[in-house]
Parts: sequence; C-alpha cells; structure tokens
Amino acid sequence: MAVELPARECDVLVIGSGVGGLSAAVTAGLNGLDVQVIEKEPVFGGTTAFSGGVLWIPDNHLARQQGIEDSQQAARTYLQSEAGESFRPDVVDAFLQNGPAMLRFFEDNTRFRCNLYQYPDYHPDAPGGVMRGRSVVPQAFDIRALGDAMSRLA
Repeated sequence: MAVELPARECDVLVIGSGVGGLSAAVTAGLNGLDVQVIEKEPVFGGTTAFSGGVLWIPDNHLARQQGIEDSQQAARTYLQSEAGESFRPDVVDAFLQNGPAMLRFFEDNTRFRCNLYQYPDYHPDAPGGVMRGRSVVPQAFDIRALGDAMSRLA
C-alpha cells in the first residue's frame, strides 16, 4: 500500500534502504548533504537484510592485517575467468579500486566494523581464485543504539 509523504526538499534522495542505498545516504550525510531515504517496505534493509551481509572485497586491509596476500590483479583475473564474455574491465577495475577504499572509509568514519570471514571464493581453483581473505562480514552491533528505529529493521 502506497503512503503519500509530504513534499520535502533535499540534496540527495535515496530510493531503497539496502546496503547500496544506505551507504550512499551515510556518505552523503557525512559530506554535509541533506539526505532523504525512501523505502517501499515498512522495514528497512532491503534484500541485504536477508543476504547474510557478506561483502566480497578483494585486496582489503583486514586481510593484509592478517598477513594474507592478495592483489587487484589477481582478483581481476578471477573475475575475468568467472565472467567470460560478460567481463567489463571498466566496471571491474572501478570495483576493485573502490571496494577496499569504501570499507576503510566506513570503518574510519562510522561505527561500522567488519571481520574477515574465512570463506573461499566460489571457485578458489580458478585463475586468480583464493581460499580466504576476500569476504568480510559486519561485526555484531548493539541495535539498542538505534532507539525507536530498531522496530523498523527487516
């Protein structure tokens, strides 16, 4: 059922409250912009709330801190092997360059923290594949800090 909201001006309008939408909203807010998040469901979290929350971020600082070696080139090789003819080097390179920076940004600027998840790539024996170090999961968070918004979690 659609709910009509009052008109409101903002600098950034985010449609959806999954990890992509909320990441954009937090980043915009941290940069001083007025943000409005619109979600069609009565709870927020989108499909991310049901996905397990695992992020695949090759060559991340958490792996390096544990002495796990990785590189953007190895991850690129893996993705090219997996994607075949669908491989888009521009998109993959942007992801590989910005994924680790995004993870570091959120850890440096918010209470969001991750742990390295000891999970292999889907095909660790494929070219560029690894047995561990690319998957991260959010650390537990005391949801009571959300106050009344806690009831709107998916």
